[in-house]
Amino acid sequence: MTDDGSEVDDGSDGNVTDSLATVVSGGALVSGSKFVALGFGFLTQVAMARLLTEAAYGDVVLSLTVVNMATLVATLGMDDGVMREFPHHEETPAKARGVVRSSLTVGTVTGLLAGGAVFVLAPTIAERAFHDPSLAGLLRVAALGVPFSVLGSIAVSLARGSRDARAHAFVNQLFRPAVRFGLIAGLVIAGAGATGAVAGQTAAVVLAGLGALWFARRALPAFEAEPTAMYRSVLVFSLPLALSQGMGFLVSNVDIYMLGYFGSKAGIGAYNIAFQLSNLFTAILATVGFLLPPVLTRLHDRGKHDEMRRTYQVMTKWMVVGGVPLFVVLFGFPETVIGLAFGDGYRDGATALRILAVGNFLAILLGLNTQSLVGLGANHVINYVLVAQTAVNVTLNYLLIPTHGIVGAAVASAVAVFVSDVLGSAVLYSRFGVHPFTRRAFRPATWTLGVGAAVAVAFGFSIPAGAVAAVVAFPVAVLGAVEPQDALLVEELEDRSGIALGPLRRLVRAAGDDPSTVIKSLK
Repeated sequence: MTDDGSEVDDGSDGNVTDSLATVVSGGALVSGSKFVALGFGFLTQVAMARLLTEAAYGDVVLSLTVVNMATLVATLGMDDGVMREFPHHEETPAKARGVVRSSLTVGTVTGLLAGGAVFVLAPTIAERAFHDPSLAGLLRVAALGVPFSVLGSIAVSLARGSRDARAHAFVNQLFRPAVRFGLIAGLVIAGAGATGAVAGQTAAVVLAGLGALWFARRALPAFEAEPTAMYRSVLVFSLPLALSQGMGFLVSNVDIYMLGYFGSKAGIGAYNIAFQLSNLFTAILATVGFLLPPVLTRLHDRGKHDEMRRTYQVMTKWMVVGGVPLFVVLFGFPETVIGLAFGDGYRDGATALRILAVGNFLAILLGLNTQSLVGLGANHVINYVLVAQTAVNVTLNYLLIPTHGIVGAAVASAVAVFVSDVLGSAVLYSRFGVHPFTRRAFRPATWTLGVGAAVAVAFGFSIPAGAVAAVVAFPVAVLGAVEPQDALLVEELEDRSGIALGPLRRLVRAAGDDPSTVIKSLK
């Protein structure tokens, strides 16, 4: 029995550690590159917020949101679908190669159709949806990148399905953000305005799509068999995911659409900044647990349910470690963060940022439940979960935005996220016995929130207080989470990477008992 109350089977911990090492080794690469991507993404948002007017920035946000929806529809859920289908058929070369060929062929056709539809219908969308004909030109520029975005997404997911995180890390999180920032900043500074910002984004998407295809080709194994036609298999599994992704996208972006319909473009800009900052929590979920779904797929196929549960719990614990310090800063000092980065004109988004931070932090505490359900083949259940989430979000947005503006949109989003994660976690536990709750997952939260409260009482909600909280929060969270059993994971990572992790090993030992004692007791 572990200190979190879960049982540990004799002889299983080596396998648990191996699964965790696979997830963490991929997650480490993704997390490192994601840090760079977040930096460039932050600089890109700052450049647009400071160099464009608030109305022009709102135009860019609306245009890219519409085109992102078209990309999502054109992908048909294949980005998540092939992530499961490829490892499921990996030991049958003809079928595995068929998954690759079928998904890329379908993606090419649907990407061209969706991009062409947005290009042709741009004036109608601009006039009827947002009552602003001037948006048509921006929509047409952005539509040119749709086919490349679809193919790039599928290519990255194929590599991810083979448990290779390099395509995502190098292309989506290093190359594309850097190129996007350079092009957008250069074009906006040159005086191209909102059109330049959208054109820079589109050019980055095109180049990244081509790069993802090249990386995926190198990441996938060389099959020596003729491909089996897998169109039906890929689409049967992926199409339900397209519905769930569509509802998920609607949940994430209905705020922008309804603010565009009811409110001002300046309000959209302030809310988008708050929303993007709160999405840093989503980045933690996506990076630390990037390879978790395909690992759970293989464990489930082999009937290793105890390993599934423990792997999920340990990853949730470390996602909490990454999320708590961020929550302390964004919830405690939102005006400072927004004002310093984006300017005083966007400080109106501070209250919305606080609300969104609460919703996203609760999502981290409940773990990567939706993606785990995809990896375990319960994608049809996700549709029901997202229907409930979408209904809550749309209803609350409709009721709250007309009277409370961006604060109402933030409340709607936070409540909808919480509803979705509670339902997803309930299904994950009832069907697979997997849950995120351990004592070590809550300890970093309580310790770090206590430190944040103490800093606020001592220094007030000032810039120095925010700096102190940012510096102190992470080591406090790590000390609250680390446990002697993590030595197993550290040793496995050392073996895989060939890098000595002595300081980390010493930190694990400082958590309590000597790891060798724990390891012997588990054998």
